[in-house]
Formats: sequence, C-alpha cells, structure tokens
Amino acid sequence: MRPREGRDCDGTPRSLTEFLSRASVRDRYPHYDLGAAEARLLRLPRTGMGHAHGRSRRRSGYGWSDPARDVPLDAERARRDLKAVCLAVVCDPKAEARLRSFTDRGRTDLVGAVVFGCLLHLAGMREGARFWWQFAAGSGRARTAPAAYCLFLDHSRRGEHHDARVWAVELGRRGFRPGGRRDLRDVRLCAQAAVLRYVDQHDDPDLGPVPLPKPGLASVITAFRPPAVPAEPTGIGAGPLRHPALTAAARLGGRSAGPGEALAEARRALAVVRVLERHPLGVRAGRLAREAGLADAALRPLLSMLCEEEYAYRAAAGVYGRGPALDRLAGPGRTGLAEQLQRTLALARDSAGAAVYLSRYAEGEVRITQMADGPGAPPVREWVDFRAAAHASAVGKCLLTQLDHDRRADHVARHRPARLTPQTITDSRVLFSALDAVAPGAPVFDLREYSPGVVCAAVPIAAGDAAGSLALSLPATHAHRLRPATEALRRKAVPVLLALLLTGAIPPDAPEAGTQAEPVGGPEAQQAGAAGITPEVLRHLRNLFRTPLTGVGSAAAPEGPHLVSDPASAAAYLFDAASDGGQPRLALPRTFGPVSPGTLSAPGGLVVLRAWDRA
Repeated sequence: MRPREGRDCDGTPRSLTEFLSRASVRDRYPHYDLGAAEARLLRLPRTGMGHAHGRSRRRSGYGWSDPARDVPLDAERARRDLKAVCLAVVCDPKAEARLRSFTDRGRTDLVGAVVFGCLLHLAGMREGARFWWQFAAGSGRARTAPAAYCLFLDHSRRGEHHDARVWAVELGRRGFRPGGRRDLRDVRLCAQAAVLRYVDQHDDPDLGPVPLPKPGLASVITAFRPPAVPAEPTGIGAGPLRHPALTAAARLGGRSAGPGEALAEARRALAVVRVLERHPLGVRAGRLAREAGLADAALRPLLSMLCEEEYAYRAAAGVYGRGPALDRLAGPGRTGLAEQLQRTLALARDSAGAAVYLSRYAEGEVRITQMADGPGAPPVREWVDFRAAAHASAVGKCLLTQLDHDRRADHVARHRPARLTPQTITDSRVLFSALDAVAPGAPVFDLREYSPGVVCAAVPIAAGDAAGSLALSLPATHAHRLRPATEALRRKAVPVLLALLLTGAIPPDAPEAGTQAEPVGGPEAQQAGAAGITPEVLRHLRNLFRTPLTGVGSAAAPEGPHLVSDPASAAAYLFDAASDGGQPRLALPRTFGPVSPGTLSAPGGLVVLRAWDRA
C-alpha cells in the first residue's frame, strides 16, 4: 500500500522545506550528446553550408518564410516578411472593394478584416491589427489564411514561438504556402497619417480598446501603392544623369512659396488690433470691420480669438476694447513676449488635450524654447537628445522642412540618423524625399518614430529664414485623437504669429520674393541692423509708453520717432517726436541693444536713426 502524499512511511508529515530540497529541473534531452553535436558542426565544411543555404533559398518562393519549415523563425526576418505581406494584401487590386465591403456590412466581412488589420499594422497600430487578424483567422476558412500567416509572423517577431507553432500547424492543415514577390519598400508618413484619420478607438468593456473603421477608409489604399514606374528611355543620352532644373527644385524644396494661411490670418488680426488701439474707449463691431477692411463673417472668428487671448475684451454688447495682452507684451526685455506665448501654449494644451511645444532652429540646432503640459497632458520623455533626433521627431522634421537642401544636408552630416524605433527613417535619401513631399504649411507627424509609446504632430511657425514650429505629443494609446488635436493646434498658430508680429519679431509686411527689405530708417540707418528696430516695434511702443521719462537737450529733433546713440554706447535709445516745439522725450523705460560699440559713428558725437512713420 502506497503511503499518503506528503507523509513519510511512518506517517510523519513532511515540511515544505523537505519538498523544496528534493525539487529538481527535469532534463528534457537526457540522451542528447552536446559534445558530439559541437564536433559535427566543426567538421561541417563551409561549402556544404553554402549549398544547403542555397537549396533552402531555392525552396522558398521569392524568399518568403515557410511555416512548414522555418520554425522557430528569426525575429528580424519575421518583421520584414510581415511588412511585406501587409503591403501585398493592401496593394492587391481587390483590396479597396474588400475594405469597402467590410466597412459597409457592419464589419463582418472576413477578407475585409484581413485588409483592415494589414492597414493598421502598416500605420503602427500593432495591437489593433492583431485583434482583427485573430477575428478573421478564427473562422478556419481557406480565404482567411493570410490572416493566420500574419499571426504566425507576428508571434515570431515578438519571440512567442509556442503561439507561432500553433498557427504554423493551422496553416499546414489549410495547405497554405506563401508566394508572390516581396515588397520591402518604406511606407510614407503621409500614408500612415491618412489611416489614423479614418480609425476610431472603441473601448469595449470585455475586449478593451478596439480600432474601428470610419466611412471613407478605402480611399487611403492608393497612398500605399507603389508609384508608377516611368517608361524606360529608348537610348542613353549625352546629358547629365539629373537635370539641373530638378536639382534646383530639390534645393528649394524646403521653402514655402509665400506667406502661409496662418500668417495671413495673423496679419488680419493685427489690423483689428490696430483699430482697437486707435479707440481706447472701445469701438463697435460694425465700425471695427470697416476700419480693418474685413467682412463681418471674417471678423467674428478673429474677435473670438482676440478675446480668448486677451488682446481685446467685450466692453458691452457689440462693443470691443483694447485688452491687457498688449500691455503684457510691452514688458521689459523679452519677458512680456514669453509670458504671452506661455499663456497661448496653455490654451493650446487645454483645447488639444495634449502637451504643446514651441521650438525654433537656431545656430544649426533644434531648440525647444517653451512648452505647456499638465496631469492630463504628459510631456515626451527625452530619452534621446532632441538635437540629435531631428530625423525622428515631429518637431525636428517640421523644422527641417523649412530649410533648404544644403542646410538639411549639413544638419544630417552633423547628426547621423540613428534607429530609435522600428519606424525610424535612417536613410537620408528617404528622409529628404519624405520632407519634400510635405506641402508648405502642412503638419508633420511622428508616428512612434522617436519613442514607441508616443505620437506627435507639428505645424510650421516661420517668417523668412527663421524656422519655427508648434508641436504636440500624445500617448500612443490616444493615437485616434491625433487628427482633431492637430487641427486645434493649427488654429493656435495664429495667436503665436500675432504675438511675434506685435513685438516686431516678424515684419508686419513681408517683402516681395527676390527683393531685399529696406533697412529701418532709410539711408541714414544702413548701419543700424544690429539694434533690431523695425517700424512695427516703434509703432507699437509709441502706443504703450505715452509718459515721458526724461529729456535730452543735445539731440536733434527730427520729425517722427527716432533712436539716439553715440560711438561708445552699446545701446540705442528711443525718443518720441517733439511736440509743440519742445524737446524730444525718452519714450521707453529700457534701451535697444546690443549695439556693437564703434559701429555707429557721426562727427557730432550723436547718431540719430530715423524710422518710418506709417501710423
């Protein structure tokens, strides 16, 4: 009779320590001779290995991984094959009709579910793609075998070889063998972003987050198809390999053709602010529209934005006055501009529901100048310096789109593109092609290229040669909110540009293309560029600082506001126009600088720099 489990022969119970002392790992291969196996590998000639590898490649049609033979499968090979099979499914001539059937029939079409899963995988939504592949492959039908093959490759890519063997056996039962040519080209960023626009994230209480298609998703199929191959020339010409016109177009690819829509809207808002400054007691909306030269329909959204940003306030029904933001911008140094921009970023954060960043390209580097985040809008963790990751981040790519070809090449030469995630573009030629494909003023996206858990978008904020951007970041689980958040971000570009216009950082009237702007002050101010004085700065400050602080009797009294400096000074002082025959008055509690000492000189000891008076 056998003793009871957990007791000795004499009936004494055993302790847990005794059980653990007798525990051991069972040897699954007790008769396997490891030394003999190593000796066989050392004796195997290299030629034999080469022939065996060649026979293996010949057996595999077009290099596809065969689930009947390649188990376990290398993770990198599985990743490439999974991308190739998704491109093959999406680029099939019947893919658009199948996806439309899947969307219209209540998401029950199995073949359409395979196409939808492949689209999600190419767009970076791996978990959602796996859900729809399992939905289709679970039917056991032969026409959904591509979904089972995708699951075999996906589990192999993640190192889940037990699950991969399950799907390999299922594919063998269905008699599936992969075939066709493997397409390993890179997927364009605009195609990935197009998928996200037509996908809703549904939170199911049992299944968790499930991506669902929106009507119109089938229209994005064309973005994944390869470009048309041009006809081969009949003979070899004597000309250059690349036409000079194409080289010139590539060099100018990063420059916008003219002022963007946001900048034009900001200039219209500037015209409204000018009218408000002329009416300190307030002005009715009808008169405001007439003096600003705007229609009522165009004025209403501008007034809403100006009141939200505190450039204006509603004094009474239909009456608007000058807001406190104009006084805030007149703070000493650049603190006023920084405070106003920070307030705008906070409003953008609340409207977009994401962390917001303001950046610029200065001295050949990407610089994040300001940001606004919060408990519900976490910022991006800078695990790699943004200056070295311009090729992967939305901020960096948006700034690079505004540079010409030579400056882009210089930046990439100093910061070699490194692979940060599987979606990161590391080939500079592919990166430049993607940047050239971005339309002027269009947003630029980072779909898990900088960090696997974050998606980002950026819109350009630029004037002339100065490149800047306004960007946002979202957790990857909120990727379905990227499109509406980007639209909210684009609307906030207008108040940012308006603040730059009001402080003179952007000229109020851009010069025509191909011409050079006349220096402030005309011929007398040819050497005054270091002071950074523009007519916009003078006009705005004359309205803000109305109380004179001191007088200077030795300065000349030209008509209009003017700057006074001397050869040894490092700053220029703004004087308002003389009134009633009196002395000129110092109109600012601060000076403009720096001015390099010795660059301004005049025989009389004082230098008078006159500015345009367009008020």
